[in-house]
Amino acid sequence: MTQVWQIAAGGSSRQNYDYRSLFLKHDVMLLYPGRYGSYKDEVYQQLIDTRRWTSRKRIRMIRQFATEPREGDIVLLMSGYNIEALGLVADGDYSWEETFDDVFGWDLQHTQRVIWQDNLSEEVQNNGERLFAGGPRQIPMFGVVSEQRILGRIEYLFNGCRRRPLKDMPARPPKPLTLEELGSELFLKGLSNGAVGKVTSAIQRQQRLVNWYEEYGKESNRPEERKVVAHLVVPFLLALGWSEELLAVEWGEWGGRRRVKVDLAAFSGTPTTPGDCCLICEAKFLECSLQKNVLKQAKNYVEQLRLGNCKKILVTDGISFCLYQRLENSEWKEEPVGYLNVKLIRTNHIAPADTNAVDTIMALTPAGIDRELV
Repeated sequence: MTQVWQIAAGGSSRQNYDYRSLFLKHDVMLLYPGRYGSYKDEVYQQLIDTRRWTSRKRIRMIRQFATEPREGDIVLLMSGYNIEALGLVADGDYSWEETFDDVFGWDLQHTQRVIWQDNLSEEVQNNGERLFAGGPRQIPMFGVVSEQRILGRIEYLFNGCRRRPLKDMPARPPKPLTLEELGSELFLKGLSNGAVGKVTSAIQRQQRLVNWYEEYGKESNRPEERKVVAHLVVPFLLALGWSEELLAVEWGEWGGRRRVKVDLAAFSGTPTTPGDCCLICEAKFLECSLQKNVLKQAKNYVEQLRLGNCKKILVTDGISFCLYQRLENSEWKEEPVGYLNVKLIRTNHIAPADTNAVDTIMALTPAGIDRELV
């Protein structure tokens, strides 16, 4: 029987990440973490031996992803317990693609090409709804599917799979800016020399601290969300020109019958009342996905606290910053209008697409917070 694999690409109510459109648009399946380079036994075994961040289970998964899929194998694209699409492994030639080093903050360079079957998408979704329910509580990111109760429902579709030319891979994003290049770009956008120095120094400080957290954070249980705000977010906003009296940490009011607190709020003036709140920040722990539920949580705060003049929402894990914008009809854009990864500062990104880190920084200054970022 044909080998069947499953790959999780998010999109369910329980998952904050969603890579389905990226997979389908470019005929790929991707796996993280890719920061350690192309899979080699000796390199990844050393990660285990030195007790680095990546777990043994994750490394076994990467090894399987890199070495076991074969041309013609079936792949199920998963969203929670649901099957969203069905594909054929194109050639089984694993590659490590630098192009995917920053997808909403995730390093997804481990790559296999898959011919996703667009012609079967509707039938797959109709027959694949909650097909994995009753199995593991959490669907693995990647693995073999062998349960007959699952395969029996969909294997009749396998004969409908057809080969076709692969869709194009995305263009490689621009090279990350150095801090000196970033400073020049910010100066061209109108930031003063003094402010440029403060911003680039703050980002350099973030980079050093993030590197420390990645090296030692796990064994010391750091940083939790409060430390992300205190050590990574507040110093950055101060460098951008906000004053201490206009930034409120764990700020809140009564929203209905309960006390509602946001991780960080910024105000257009004093006294800092709800009517003057122009930005709220929802912070998560390091390497937490920033899509979907995080934005939903922040939007609920805006509604519960009746922050009618809040123009923007910032969600961050201290490394990646996603900026969301309120529209004229008071609805929020579902996709970020701005994005900054302090480790990979770029003027365009694979995902979120069409975002510019330089423009995002300018939009987070007090002078730029009310301007629409298109």
